[in-house]
Amino acid sequence: MTLQNLKHQLHNTALTGVIFFALFLFMPISASAAPSSPAKKPGLWEHYSLFSIVKALAFDGDVLWIGTTNGLLKYDLRKETQKVYTTKDGLLSNMIHTITVSPKGEPWIGTYGGGLSHFDGKRWTAYTPYGVGSSLTYSNNWTNYKRGRGLGDLWVYGIHFDPKGTMWVATWKGVSRFDGSGFLTFTTDDGLIDKWVYTLSQDKKGVFWFGTEGGVTRYDGKTWKSYTNKDGVGAKINSVKPPETQSLPYTPRHHERGGGKPLDYNPNYISASVVDDKNTLWIGTLGGGLSRFDGQSWKSFTTKEGLSGNLIHAITIDAQGTLWIGTDGGVSRFDGKQFLNLTDKDGIGAVFSIAIDRRGNKWFGTFGGVSQYRGK
Repeated sequence: MTLQNLKHQLHNTALTGVIFFALFLFMPISASAAPSSPAKKPGLWEHYSLFSIVKALAFDGDVLWIGTTNGLLKYDLRKETQKVYTTKDGLLSNMIHTITVSPKGEPWIGTYGGGLSHFDGKRWTAYTPYGVGSSLTYSNNWTNYKRGRGLGDLWVYGIHFDPKGTMWVATWKGVSRFDGSGFLTFTTDDGLIDKWVYTLSQDKKGVFWFGTEGGVTRYDGKTWKSYTNKDGVGAKINSVKPPETQSLPYTPRHHERGGGKPLDYNPNYISASVVDDKNTLWIGTLGGGLSRFDGQSWKSFTTKEGLSGNLIHAITIDAQGTLWIGTDGGVSRFDGKQFLNLTDKDGIGAVFSIAIDRRGNKWFGTFGGVSQYRGK
């Protein structure tokens, strides 16, 4: 891997500098000069270019963890240092879908086909359906799980720590809860509407909301209840799908393995979720736009209402309670009344991940890098 500085001007932006991280697998890390702190630079935008799709962003203080399709990047804004991790260092897979920082301040990384990786700052630990241990020393330091006690699947899409610190993991074969010594996995046999779980959120009452490829499932610890497009989840596809479009842009084809069908516009495919301070659930769908559930009824928003795109990849809420929505058409800011959009005119295209630093700056993971937005 090599890291190299690059500066140029993008059209119609207030860009003052660009940091370029070239990620090449199985190449040594080259420690080039770190960029100057973005907080010290003028202008609204800072663009960081990578040869990769940025599917995950997570902050731990001033440290930004960046999950790409070529590995994991740790960027310290205060110290102005950066470091890249791959399977060569202990990461289970270089294809990263999600990152969550635990209450202890340690990153947990959900990967494509590798399982769940945990990094305590010194050592990498692997969690799979088969066992747990150091990912670099399977044979010497590996504990096999008893049957049914492993992680649900090797494809991990979401990680959440509940108020008690218990970890819940969204996988391709259900939701796995970790008790410290093993996993208990909930599947369609328990009440999930679909086994492919892509997102999970917990509201203020402790109720879980699991977003799947077949709809949303509510779980209060005892009972299960599911909602689909028939109940109001997502907009009707015939009202949002462009007639000339044959397939979805900027979406993975991972579930085609095994002879599956290509992805299509699907309001029941829940790709993102978040719960606001009023305990309102917001979900993003793959083609059906944004949906809101207040506990009684559903309401959907699409490009007709001003959303930047109907394919939702990420949703985050800032300190003021404002939603930031990453779509195939850019980012939408929504205060509950009006959408304001940041698009390719601002130097960003499709947005797959969003994180907010403690200064309130927004960071967007895109098809080719990361963009920092300092506007209000």
